Amino acid sequence: MQRRALSPSRAAIVFTVSAIAISWICWLPLVASDHQMGHVPASVAPLLIMLGTFGPLLAAVSMVARVSGFGGLGAFVGQAFRWRAGLRWYLVALAVPAFIRIVVLYVHVLKGGSFPDLSDTARWLAIPGTFIAVLLIGGPLGEEFGWRGFLLQRVQPRFGMLGASFLIGIISAFWHLPLFFIAAAIQSHLPFPLFLVRTIALSIISTWMYNGSRRSLLFVLLFHASLNTWPNTLYILQEEGALGPYVSTSIIYCGWAAQLVILGLLRGRGDRRERPEAAPTLAA
Repeated sequence: MQRRALSPSRAAIVFTVSAIAISWICWLPLVASDHQMGHVPASVAPLLIMLGTFGPLLAAVSMVARVSGFGGLGAFVGQAFRWRAGLRWYLVALAVPAFIRIVVLYVHVLKGGSFPDLSDTARWLAIPGTFIAVLLIGGPLGEEFGWRGFLLQRVQPRFGMLGASFLIGIISAFWHLPLFFIAAAIQSHLPFPLFLVRTIALSIISTWMYNGSRRSLLFVLLFHASLNTWPNTLYILQEEGALGPYVSTSIIYCGWAAQLVILGLLRGRGDRRERPEAAPTLAA
């Protein structure tokens, strides 16, 4: 049985609270364990970290299903199968992150950093498998259906593309917060202020990509997966605590986001202005 839709603002608030609650239920026990307030086996930590990344997806799916049933849920998931948007969006989503990583690697070497062994054939053969694994369980699938597929559509008509990008970037960074206190999470080695700025920049880029591709979630998913795949392929000695590569990529993404804003590509409120509850895809 379908229920009456919430207003876009209320749906955005309920979704945000739900996404954070679902994820933090998985992550906070690990925070407590790392601070000697309880015990979670080390073998369980990676599983809980992974499960927590699906909080935004589960929150979005539950809200869409609650109001629109299977029909609305099918339209919601269908955003990830809009593949006819032009070759340039595939290049932006897949090739640009790789190019940026190569540039960062070159800068790292010029500054005296170690050069990874790129002659290892196994490293390159592992790229497709790594990409698929990252896409499915490494963050993109669990996050993007929530942030861009659900939340952006509700806050964009009110705050505009740029305002919505900042808002979602801040929410997403805050959602990650417990991971900065979990030793097994990669975020524990990063400064949160830098992560916040980087996340906002990537949110701006993702908003531009989502709207520019006619609200195709596919390209945002590919972009997110590519961002997380290439650091595992063009490996730089970040286990030694070197933040240089992370800082360099953050600067590049911030510059990219700033350029989009300067060129006016984040003006307006998206390519469709109807209220979310007016269409199954946008049902709350």
